[in-house]
Amino acid sequence: MGIFNRNKKDKPISINVSFVDGLENFSPGLAINITTDDNENKLVIKSAVVKKPEINLRYEQITGINVTSEKEILEKSKSVTGRAVVGGVLLGPLGAIVGGMSGIGDKKKEKTHYYLIINYKAKDDEIKVLSFEVTNSLGQWDKFIEHVRKKINANNGDEPIYL
Repeated sequence: MGIFNRNKKDKPISINVSFVDGLENFSPGLAINITTDDNENKLVIKSAVVKKPEINLRYEQITGINVTSEKEILEKSKSVTGRAVVGGVLLGPLGAIVGGMSGIGDKKKEKTHYYLIINYKAKDDEIKVLSFEVTNSLGQWDKFIEHVRKKINANNGDEPIYL
């Protein structure tokens, strides 16, 4: 096979984030690792520190994924049409959480906070929201988002489009 083989393509992509909202039994601020598993067509969400059961989210369940900044969330929450969506994803309680945090502390912000938002269809066909604060994976999140979008678009390509 040699040094350059096709297994590199199948290599999982992992990002480290901090949990914000959307999972029962997970505390806000908990360190989370999210990894792609293309062999099983899913994302694996697990606690990086505390022993908790891992969460599996099938690509076919994901309806949208995006990374957005705290500033974008605050700007969108000021407009009527922007309250529900940022970059094509629903925010869920994240807009209220970030809005509440924006009034805390010093107004001089040196660090921009980024949030990963994953919308998915639950077993009851209700659209739900997972939100995480991006921590130390800024180099990987763009590759991660692009990879997951390709996977969810591949799954949705065969379905008819209804308006």
